[in-house]
Parts: sequence; C-alpha cells; structure tokens
Amino acid sequence: MFFVISSEVSLAALPFVTDDAAIADLNQMSLEAFSEYWHLPKKNEQELGNLIGGYFGASYGVAKNLELTFGSLVGYNFHNSNVALSNPIFQAKTMVYTSREQAIPSVALEAGYVDKRGRDQYFDSATNTYLLGVATSKFFDDDLIIHVNSGVKSSHNIDQQSNVSRLHLGVAFDVALNSDQIRFIAESYNGTPNSPRDSPGFFHSYQVGFRFVKSSNLSFHILTGSQPTFAGYDTNNEMLYRRTQWLQVGVRKIIDDLF
Repeated sequence: MFFVISSEVSLAALPFVTDDAAIADLNQMSLEAFSEYWHLPKKNEQELGNLIGGYFGASYGVAKNLELTFGSLVGYNFHNSNVALSNPIFQAKTMVYTSREQAIPSVALEAGYVDKRGRDQYFDSATNTYLLGVATSKFFDDDLIIHVNSGVKSSHNIDQQSNVSRLHLGVAFDVALNSDQIRFIAESYNGTPNSPRDSPGFFHSYQVGFRFVKSSNLSFHILTGSQPTFAGYDTNNEMLYRRTQWLQVGVRKIIDDLF
C-alpha cells in the first residue's frame, strides 16, 4: 500500500502550490501542465521511488463568479516499473473581494475534494477535503506579488485509522527581475491542501524557481522543491515522514471565449 502524494499536485495556479486570489472569467479556460522528476528515499516499509510524471489540469469559468477546476498526475516509477496515478482533485473557487488598489489584497474562497483513487507512489490512501481563504496583494506596480492561503484540510475514509484534520498555511512570493517577463518565485507551506497528512509542521515544505511570462495568456516555469511526505504509520500508530525532492518544468495557457 502506498500513502504519498507529490506536493506539486495542487490546484493552485501554476507554478504555485499557494493559490492566487483570481478566477477564470466567464467562458474562459486555463490549461496547466508540467513534467517532473520526483525522488522519494526509502523509509521503513516504504520503498524507494524515482518517478517521471506529467500533470494536467483545467480551470473553467462556468459562471460570472465561479471557477471549477480538475487536475491529476500520471507517472512512471523507475524503481519498480509501475505506472503511478494520483488521486483526482476537484475544486470550486469564488471571489469575495477584488482589489483595484496596490497593497490592498484581493480575497477568494475555495473548496476542494480529492477522491480515493490512484496507484503506486502518487496514491494517497484517503479521501481528502479542504476549505481555504486566499489573499493576493500586489506592490510596486506588480513587481512584487504576495499570496497567502489559510484554512482547514482533512483526510477521511482512511483504512483502520482515524480521520485527520489540520490547519493549512502557505505564503508565496512572485518577484519581477530585470523585466516583467522574468520573475523569481518562492513559497513555503505545510504540505499541499489536497494531501493533509503531508508535512505536519508550518513552513516545512518549499518551492523556488523562475517564471517566464510570454504574454498575459501564456507563461512557463522551472522550479525545485522539497517536503516531508507522509509514509505510513509506525508500530505506535504515529505518522512517519520522508524528505522528498522534485524538479519541475511547466506551462500555463489561458484561452478566452472558449465557446
């Protein structure tokens, strides 16, 4: 049995795990994809994992103030020659307040459901849910953008184990470098919202990298990250963790007036 989900499998706007306070416009679609190399060291009964994976997610503005998102990840584990599938994630997001002033944050609410389906090292053996408040503030004519996420995430339907609920906190920085087209990105968080048993301590997970903005509708990124990933239970029924690392390259494309 496998218990892990990669920290990148989040329905935040790529390349972040920490989401932004923005949604797709009515009839607008955002397509997001990345390829990754993910390393999981051996931990007690959990075997070594070296995976090449690919993520695809789509967000669609189904109403004036409602965005629906779906995402999932498939990979190949070179250690055991298995195909790995992540639990599918479904999310709804709505704007509470849209700021038109610098420094004053925009605010959104989002709720997610993660189905208990998957296999190999991408599989999390629980049904997961989360409810988050999302805030985004912009400074210096958008040269500095800060995202903050906070809320509750829970794991249910765990085989022979009690349900788990944790507070979630994530902070992300998006900084323009020599131009608006090249931006430095960094964030820290306590595991992804869609995998509540990962990274129990605040700011134990992180990602750093660069975002390359081709246009308002097209961007690319490259990043690396690490987190304590849930690896099962010990003989005292305490949770075990192993420090995992990844390297990721991705793209985000926005399509206006889809239909």
